[in-house]
Amino acid sequence: MSIEVRIAAVPAMSAAEKKAEWRRLCNEPAPPAFGAGLLARGIAHALQETDAGGTDKTLLRRIASLNATAARKAGSKTAVTLRPGTWLSRTWHGEVHQVIVLEAGFEYRGERFVSLSAIARRITGAGWSGPRFFGLHSPRLGKLGVTSDG
Repeated sequence: MSIEVRIAAVPAMSAAEKKAEWRRLCNEPAPPAFGAGLLARGIAHALQETDAGGTDKTLLRRIASLNATAARKAGSKTAVTLRPGTWLSRTWHGEVHQVIVLEAGFEYRGERFVSLSAIARRITGAGWSGPRFFGLHSPRLGKLGVTSDG
């Protein structure tokens, strides 16, 4: 059967057949997060890759190198350490919101919170990252006098 015919048959497969085909081609279970469309595209890619003789070693080395670089960069993100007594301020929709850093948690408008994200959620009504909302991941951070670990 030609590669074109095999690829054309993928969309008509049931979910169970797609998962079985993925396992056969990739030697691992289908990722649970993949929906039917993404799974079909992945199977088509794997079929094409197999038909072309697989991925060459140069490309595999390059992918491994990029993955290692990305892992290093993700691990090197510095964690911000806020000292008790520090005030954080953010203007949101024309209103100034101030937070005080406590020994354990934060105070916002007389109420204690365990995280900045809980405060950001209270202010915005959405699931913001608290450190991001209050600008703690800003490139200007070093100039603000906030210390970082790392």
